[in-house]
Amino acid sequence: MTQRTENLLGVLALLVTDELNAQPAVSALSGATARAMLNSVAQYPDSSIEVLREAVDLSHPAAVRAIAGLVDAGLIEKKDGADKRAVAVALTAAGRREIRRMHNAREQMLERVLSHLDADERSAFETMLIKILWHETRDPAHAMQLCRLCDDKPCLKAGCPVECRDQGLPMPSAETS
Repeated sequence: MTQRTENLLGVLALLVTDELNAQPAVSALSGATARAMLNSVAQYPDSSIEVLREAVDLSHPAAVRAIAGLVDAGLIEKKDGADKRAVAVALTAAGRREIRRMHNAREQMLERVLSHLDADERSAFETMLIKILWHETRDPAHAMQLCRLCDDKPCLKAGCPVECRDQGLPMPSAETS
């Protein structure tokens, strides 16, 4: 039987997911997959479609379609890849603006959700999140998928539990700042 804690975690996960999916976006980013793909291009600039496909957990044909939609919208551009068979993908100026907008909207929503916690509760919650995420990260592909919508700069600076697990590093501690 499901326990109350598990139920509450599921409700919080749905709240955050629903809020992320409800954020206004340009028409090319109307779906979660397109947003995740655009964010992956930002996280892994000049990567191949194969790397991006893995980061978003798509089949190759689905990734090609997602990339084509973002190219058509002027958010990303294709470049020559590492070899003649590969294509590299990078953000355009419009894509960089959209990434900033997406990250700001995500940050505001998450700040609002966490604003109900005082400093001690936030610290305890962060410690619990680090422990759960570090233990639940399965492999490099899973690590990329977990962080597909992240603004990775703050986490990488402080020690991302997903990245640490992926790289075989010890679980990081909560940020002390």
